[in-house]
Amino acid sequence: MTSGDPETKWALITGAASGIGAAFAAGLAARNHGLWLVDKQHDALIAMAQDIAARHGVPVTPIVADLESVADQDTVIDFIAGAPALDLLINNAGFGAPHLFHTNRPESHFAMLQVHVVAPVRFSRAALPAMIARRKGAIINVCSMAQHIRTPGNTMYGATKLFLDDFSQRLYLEVGAHGIEIQSLIPGYTISNFGNTEEYKHSRRAAIPAFLWSSAESVVEASLHQLGSGRLKCVPGTFNRVLEFCLKRSLLSPRLIQRWIA
Repeated sequence: MTSGDPETKWALITGAASGIGAAFAAGLAARNHGLWLVDKQHDALIAMAQDIAARHGVPVTPIVADLESVADQDTVIDFIAGAPALDLLINNAGFGAPHLFHTNRPESHFAMLQVHVVAPVRFSRAALPAMIARRKGAIINVCSMAQHIRTPGNTMYGATKLFLDDFSQRLYLEVGAHGIEIQSLIPGYTISNFGNTEEYKHSRRAAIPAFLWSSAESVVEASLHQLGSGRLKCVPGTFNRVLEFCLKRSLLSPRLIQRWIA
């Protein structure tokens, strides 16, 4: 696989068929990036790739892969290995499972570790040597405000996202001196189809106050605007920045937080 025009910037996005991933794809295509888009939703991914290529005139390659599968992770790594000019890796794929740890299926725990932890670590390891050799590149790891919220039903999701945030910070200490940027993106409630699954059929998301919600496009705009600034952490929205400050310092009562969690 070749990277085409050497002047084209290239980005690989996981979880690209919807939500924040789709907004990243559209935002980067508008900035003239060539795209490798990874998702397990075959039909949605192919349709979106064709639409973005037609609207923006940029090269777009869909990669159908389920990141719960190590074999499918290997497929993505093969693409990364064949893309020495990869400028931006966005580890965005993720899912929720709002159940008590001891009642949820063990397979769900394993799948979440694969998608939220193993895949981003493997993809970062695959991408960094070429980025460091070129002294150019960036990795965005999409974390979550939920990593700071300790409530029942949030054990695996919060813990895996907290790992990804801490991994980002520690990784930057190693690669920042080589010209590589690492961004830990921490959105709050974001309008997407994240909660439109069987897992969330009994959720209280509809009761969450409207002012807590952000659009996927505004999250992506904040992330891309900050990219290149040298700042490690991106928390989109003034309210979310205040919320993160309070959550990290346990300044909000658990009862109030529980009311907001779906």
